[in-house]
Order: sequence, then structure tokens, then C-alpha cells
Amino acid sequence: MVPVALPRHGPLTKTAIKDIVQMFATNNFRIADPETLTVKRLAGENQNYAIERPMTEDDVELGPSKVILKLHSEHDKIIEVFKDLVPSKLEEAQICHDYGQSGLGAKVYGFFQTKDGTFGRVDEFLDARNLAPEDVEDESIRADVARGKTQLEENPVQSYYDVITREFKRYHKMDKLKKLFYEGGIRMDDLIDYDFASKIRRVTDKLESIEGKKGWCIHDAAFMNVMVKNSPKKGESKIVLIDFEFVFRNYRAFDIGEHFMQKVFNWVDEDGKMASRRPYTEEEKKHFCEKYVEQWNRETGDLDTGEQVFRESELGYLLAITWDIHNMLCYVEQDDSKELLSHLDLLAFSKLFEDFVIQYKKLGLDTQ
Repeated sequence: MVPVALPRHGPLTKTAIKDIVQMFATNNFRIADPETLTVKRLAGENQNYAIERPMTEDDVELGPSKVILKLHSEHDKIIEVFKDLVPSKLEEAQICHDYGQSGLGAKVYGFFQTKDGTFGRVDEFLDARNLAPEDVEDESIRADVARGKTQLEENPVQSYYDVITREFKRYHKMDKLKKLFYEGGIRMDDLIDYDFASKIRRVTDKLESIEGKKGWCIHDAAFMNVMVKNSPKKGESKIVLIDFEFVFRNYRAFDIGEHFMQKVFNWVDEDGKMASRRPYTEEEKKHFCEKYVEQWNRETGDLDTGEQVFRESELGYLLAITWDIHNMLCYVEQDDSKELLSHLDLLAFSKLFEDFVIQYKKLGLDTQ
């Protein structure tokens, strides 16, 4: 861990950025004039910067010419709710570093801490784009995404469900939430009055009864966190996973179900509204589960089947929906803001709740 000093006020200067980057991505970054650097602030709650230095004639094996500088916020509302489960920023940096060594994540050149306690990283800049919904209709890309979601890590599982059921009990029938949504232009009374806590218990009971496997989950399998390489080398994965701030142990079905859900639904991205997106077909889901279980068995020595994983994923889809619904309610209740609601696709959010009710009924969980 390297200590660094940053400007007290205002945005990072190019000199400050160069001083940080050159500690990790050395050689030509070290000799570059700070004013020749191209610096682009990227979208997101954290401070993320894409930094590029000019190329030189002898630019061979002299380190990267472009990197990502990340400064992590410690004030995310959702992280606060799950603070005893999610990794610290230092632990997250180590996870990213280790995952990058596998070829399925971005390389981490180094991590640091500022004098005010903020953690940061310098990462590989990926020649890649965000995964698009239509990408997973390509069998080879779908298979690479499936193979990228099976790494394991030791963390509690029941602790998460204790927290999220407690939170849903707190939101249950909350008048404040009903009023806020109504002021935002839509009634959410049915959702707020719905007993998610008991439904979640039935889902996890069912997963236990079919011996659903547990493992390392990202809990944020949004397509923007899956990068598709523009020019992958022969034999290497076409995709790279990023963003590990919500990593902890859970049913493997959770991440699979969330991936299936995210093909259709994203309630925060202006370009990610439901619109004309096609949901995963059952055939595509089963193909995904077959590729997933091949990698799982290779890493664990288990003899699981694709059909077994598919059954788990049908339940994981419900758990993933409750994660997004909880996070939406958390933001709305804590922000108490009409401005926030104006940026959310509330009709799509309502449709997600409808999908939960339909899936829950289809699986007959209340009759078992």
C-alpha cells in the first residue's frame, strides 16, 4: 500500500495524476510531461479517470500507454447496509488483483491510500466495450460469460439473508415510500405491501432442499460490468469482469439469475430501459448453465449437471430481483428526493416486481 497526497480542493491535476500513475505504470509514464497526458473523467459514483500518455518511437515493452485511475467512494448507501459483508476497499483491490491474474479481469498495477483515507487503484485500460444484451445471443460470448462467474471465496451466506429480510421488513407497508413514489408519478403500493421477507425465506429453503451450491458472487452482474474485448487473442476469453465492491459468498444461483435478469432490465442506466430487449430464452439459459457447470466442475472437482444449475438459476432469478428492488427502495428512502425518482425507470421497476410475482407463482413455492 503506497501513501499519496492529493490536492485539497477541486479536481485532480495532471501533475497529481502523473505522480500516482508513474509509481505503478513506470517507464514512459515517468518521463512524460504531465501536460501531454490525456485525462478523461468517466461516469460513476467513484472517481474514475482514463489516462493516456503520448506514444514514442521506442514504445516497445515500456509499460502501458493507457491506464485507469480509480478513487473509491466509501459512502455508497447500499454498501453501508451490507458493510459487514462486502470487502473493504483494500480487500477489493486484492480481489481485483488476484482475479486479473486469471485473465478474466483487468490487471491491477498497484493500489494506494490518500492522506484522508481514500483508497485508489491503477488498473489496466481494457481495449473493450460494455456487454450489450444482444451479445449474449452469440453462443461463444455467452459461454465466455458463463465461464467467468465461477471463482470461489469463503464468506457467510445466511448473514446476507438476515440483513436483506430485516430491511424488507422495515420497508414493508412504509407510508413514506408510498408517498415518495406517488410524488414521482407512479403508485408502488402493491410492491411496498408485498411480503418479500417471507418469500425470500421460501426461495432459500427451496435452494437448500435441492442442495443449491454456494460460492463467490459479484452481486452486480450488470452488463456494464462485463467488458467484451475488441481484439481478443486466439484462445483467450472474449470477456473481462470488472467491479468487485459487492463480492461475498452466496448461492451461485444468485449471479446466474441476475445475469439473466440484466439482459432485460436496468433501472439506473438512461440507455438501459426495457424498451425492446429480448429476455433470455430457455434454450439460451440452459446453454449458459451447461458452460457454467463445465467450469465449476473443472475448478471444484464436483460432478454437477447443467440441468441442476438451471433449476438453481430459476430460484436465483428471484433472489436477484429482490436485490435490485431492495437497492431501489434503499436509495429512494434515504435520498427522499423527487430528483432521484425522475432519473429512474419506474415503470420498468414496476415490471420487475411483476416478473417476480409471475416467476414465484410459476415455481409454486407457496404450495410446497
